[in-house]
Amino acid sequence: MVTFLILFSSVAFAATVQDTSLTITKTQITTSGLAERPAIFGDKIIWQDYRNDNGTGVITDIYMYNLSTSKEIQVITSGSAEAPVIYNDKIVWRDGRNGNFSLEKPDIYVYDLSTHKETRVTTNGSYSTSPTIYKDRIVWTNYSSSVQMYNLSTNQESQIANSESMIFSPANYGNIIAWEDFHVFRDDNVQVDSNTSNFSTHKKTPTRDICFYDLSTHKKTQITTDGSAAHPAIYEDRIVYYDWRNGNWDIYMYNISTSTETRVTTNGSAQDPAIYGNRIVWVDGRNGSSDIYVYDLSTHKEIQITNSESSKEFPAIYENKIVWEDAFNGSSNIYMCTISGDEPEIKTPVANFSSNVTSGYAPLSVQFTDLSENATGWNWNFGDRTNSTKRNPTHTYSATGKYTVTLTASNGENGTDIKTSKIKVQSAPRPIPSGFNLLILGIIVFYLFRKST
Repeated sequence: MVTFLILFSSVAFAATVQDTSLTITKTQITTSGLAERPAIFGDKIIWQDYRNDNGTGVITDIYMYNLSTSKEIQVITSGSAEAPVIYNDKIVWRDGRNGNFSLEKPDIYVYDLSTHKETRVTTNGSYSTSPTIYKDRIVWTNYSSSVQMYNLSTNQESQIANSESMIFSPANYGNIIAWEDFHVFRDDNVQVDSNTSNFSTHKKTPTRDICFYDLSTHKKTQITTDGSAAHPAIYEDRIVYYDWRNGNWDIYMYNISTSTETRVTTNGSAQDPAIYGNRIVWVDGRNGSSDIYVYDLSTHKEIQITNSESSKEFPAIYENKIVWEDAFNGSSNIYMCTISGDEPEIKTPVANFSSNVTSGYAPLSVQFTDLSENATGWNWNFGDRTNSTKRNPTHTYSATGKYTVTLTASNGENGTDIKTSKIKVQSAPRPIPSGFNLLILGIIVFYLFRKST
């Protein structure tokens, strides 16, 4: 079922107010001149690089720069790795190493930096591209006609959505998966000849709208209807995208919780948005060249990050760090800026906890201890249809069974995180009747007496 939501708001946020209270520190990450499509998570920046290509324009590998150690390493050496994304220690990309070149039938791969293990996710030889990852869920498009999801915890693949036309640019956060739904043609002006009753179409226009699927409700929703929206990105309950709605490219934001849309930019030249926390970053050509801009939803102020004639693409953001691809004089390198100043740094929660026991006999009393970082709220689900919002609750399991305990740690608008653990409750062993013990004792005494005589 597709649900069309009414868009209540079209008020523009950004205008032209500049935030001059912040400090912007820029750093050049690569020097190969052949680096493209950066992504960032924590202190890790990854990108695809053609430095081993030898001029063929085909061979590309994935490199990573660690901001904590100031070291660069080559992560993937297949020579056909493209479009990398990262979450925690997992890197996901599309790869044509199996004879499925990127223009034909690439596959999706994942590499775990902590275990140094590489896994091929797709093996059916289909055209798998545009991967994205959030926690243990990898999402991509298949033949550009369906959205697929692979769960790393269960090793199960499922189809989220399909289309009779085309699907592009999936985004993945929490329980929400969004994408750009491309409908091949829509008749804009159809006239009927009164003499012949023949239809004549004067104009046909392809349409692109943003849809999302909620894994918790199993519901698909289309959030734009003007036919010109593209490139969604998600953080918590907010989806951002760019739209040609007013004859210009501007950034819009849709709030899933309130079912409202807001226009973020009004300059008519903004594209390729990304979002993290309260900050939206995009590429803007308002000054005749593409530059990186940031808008802060909490202060309603805009920041111009770059000011040069070079071409910028693929901005990505994590906390107060922004990375992008910067092309100048035929070379392409990865740059980063760090935003600092009066604003406190966004601190996302990391859920974690321990328990004094993990198994025992019913009734089993368990003391849970919160070990989360940056958390200001706690929601416990003990797996037996009971909950608690205490930080360190004690819970008693009265029935036998295997229970999954889930802690959802939150920090205001800075997000939530989930940690799970197992508790096993067994039936207590039945006590041996006292009469039975006396009988056994009597038999032993009688046996010893007979043996001694």
